Amino acid sequence: MEIVPATARHRGFVRKLAAEVFARFGDYETMLPLMMRAPEVHTWIAEASGRPLGFVMLSTEQAAAGECDLTAIAVLPDVEGRGIGRRLLDRAEREALARLPRSGPAALRLTVADDNRRARRFFESRGYRLVAEELDCYHGGQRAMTLRKPLQLPGA
Repeated sequence: MEIVPATARHRGFVRKLAAEVFARFGDYETMLPLMMRAPEVHTWIAEASGRPLGFVMLSTEQAAAGECDLTAIAVLPDVEGRGIGRRLLDRAEREALARLPRSGPAALRLTVADDNRRARRFFESRGYRLVAEELDCYHGGQRAMTLRKPLQLPGA
């Protein structure tokens, strides 16, 4: 398996997987492929033998302030539990560090549905912690929680 930068040919995969795994949260089937075109959003695809298995999207819009946002991460349901999500998250964290200022605090933030216990356990096992004052809602009305992980800049 390899993690490759997304190209225009991956938009259909992102659309289809977003429709499958994020439907209850809103129209991410439309939003995520559009976001892929934004210069501050970076997307990578996990592939095996040319078959896309998952994706991760990172927004660097707030990088100057020392934070990046993990916009979305998803893996095909039939290949969950094989470390693909972990590898995609590792890539996003490395890329965030590469895009953050070399001084000051650095962090990666994400939003997860409060009832998505599996995702919360995954992110918490990777060092992400709840930002208690930041609760929100998805477009579909589900409660969302913000998690944040401080990132260690090289030489810091």
